[in-house]
Amino acid sequence: MVYNHKRHGEFTLGGKRFTFLAKPRFPKKVTEEFLLVDLLNNLEKLAEDPETVLKNVASKVRTMDSKKLGRSASDYGTVKAKAFLAQLFKQMEAQHG
Repeated sequence: MVYNHKRHGEFTLGGKRFTFLAKPRFPKKVTEEFLLVDLLNNLEKLAEDPETVLKNVASKVRTMDSKKLGRSASDYGTVKAKAFLAQLFKQMEAQHG
């Protein structure tokens, strides 16, 4: 998948097939936080088991900068992704007192 502002559809470049998605908003520089939020946004498109992915995401979130991740979720997350992360943040707060 290739995110861009102008084109959408399937294109062959250098003998490989790419799906271009015209996304109105994505960061100029891709960050780990954006990629995690984008993973949550596209969970239903993955071949992997969603429950396993969510468990792995929950583990990963505990090692990340929560402010940066929260900002990325706010800027780029779907309602579902934001709700999942908000619940994780709430659980983390409860554990830390």
